Amino acid sequence: MYARGSKLFISILFVTFLIILANSCTDSITEPQPSFLTDEKIEKLQAAIDKIMMKSQAPGIMAYIGTEGEDLYITRGVSNLVTSEPMNIDNYWRIGSITKTITAEAVLILADEGKIDINKSISFYFPEYKIPSGDKITIRMLANMTSGLYDYTADVDWYTSLISSNYQKVYTAEELAAIVFNNSIQYEPGTKYYYNNSNFLVLGLLIKKVTGKEIIDVFNEKIFQPLGMKNTFWPKTRYLPFPYSHGYSLENNVITDATNYDPSWGDAAGILISNISDLKIWAKELGERKLLSEKMKNERYGWVDSDSPGLKYSGFGLEKILDWVGHPGAIFGYNSQIWHNPKKKITVILTTNSMEGYPTDQVIGDIINILTPFK
Repeated sequence: MYARGSKLFISILFVTFLIILANSCTDSITEPQPSFLTDEKIEKLQAAIDKIMMKSQAPGIMAYIGTEGEDLYITRGVSNLVTSEPMNIDNYWRIGSITKTITAEAVLILADEGKIDINKSISFYFPEYKIPSGDKITIRMLANMTSGLYDYTADVDWYTSLISSNYQKVYTAEELAAIVFNNSIQYEPGTKYYYNNSNFLVLGLLIKKVTGKEIIDVFNEKIFQPLGMKNTFWPKTRYLPFPYSHGYSLENNVITDATNYDPSWGDAAGILISNISDLKIWAKELGERKLLSEKMKNERYGWVDSDSPGLKYSGFGLEKILDWVGHPGAIFGYNSQIWHNPKKKITVILTTNSMEGYPTDQVIGDIINILTPFK
C-alpha cells in the first residue's frame, strides 16, 4: 500500500510539473514588438540626409533618430577637411541657439524657487539700466520673443567690429547689453513675435543677477548634474574639447575654417558646446520637463504664433512643429537641430559643420514627415 501510494504521488507530481512547464513556456512566448524604425523609414531617412548633403556646402553631417529602445545614427562627409577625418558621433560642436532652450529652463527653475517672477518687468530687476520700455517688458516676453528689444546681432557696427577682428573679439554680456539698451525698441512690447538674440542675452544677465553666480554654474547645478549631462560646456576660450568637428564658413567664396571663431558674442543665447550623447538626454527633458513644477511645465509650453507658417514659439524658449518641440541652432561653422515628440517619444538631433544655407533647417521638415507623416 505504501509503495503503490508513493508511485501514484510521484506520477501525479510529474504530470503537474509537465503542465506547469508547458504553461510557463506558453507564457514566455511573446510576440516581438514591431520596430518603429523600419527598413523603409531608415532608407527614406538616409535618402533625405544624402539629398541635403549633396545640396549643401557643409563638409559633413550627423543625424541621430531615436525612440525607446531604438537608435539610428547617420553620418556623412568629413569633420576635418585637412585630414579627411569622418564625422564621428562622439564629436563636440557648437550648438548655437539650442543654448536658448537651456537658458529658458534655468529661468523657469529659478521661478519655481521664487528667485524670479516671470510677470515682473526687466526694469524691476535692472533699475540700474535705462532700458527702453523696460517697465513694460516682462520676463515672459523675453522668453517668447515678443519683447520688442533691439537685436544686437543685427547691429551693423557690432558686426563690423566682429569681422574686423577676424572673428576673434571677446565680448562681455554687459557690452552686448549696452548695444541693446542704447537703441530704441522695434515695436510695442507684447504685440508681436520677432526672433531676437537680445532676449536671451538679457535672460542670462537675469540669471546672474538673482543668483550671484556665473550662468554655467547655475546650468551645472540646476540642469546638467541632475540630468547626468557631462558633455555640455560654456567655453572659456575659443577652443573646443577633443574630439570635435571642425566648423566651416564661406568667406568671399572661399571655405574658411571657423572652428576657433570666438563665441563670446553668443552668450546665453548661443554659446554652448555639446555632443549627441548629452543632447539625447536634453531632448527627453524638453518633452518630460521633469525639472519643472506643473505650473512651469505649462509656461514652458505656452505657445505663441511665430512669423513662419505652421511654426509656433514657446512661452519659454522652445519652438513647436505639430507635436514636436525643439529648437534650431546656428553659429559660425555649425547648424543644428534638436526635436522631441513627447507623444511618440521620438528624438531627432542633426548637425552640419557649416551654417551656409542653414542645411539642417532645410531637411528637418522632411525628417519629421518621414517619422510622423503630415496629414
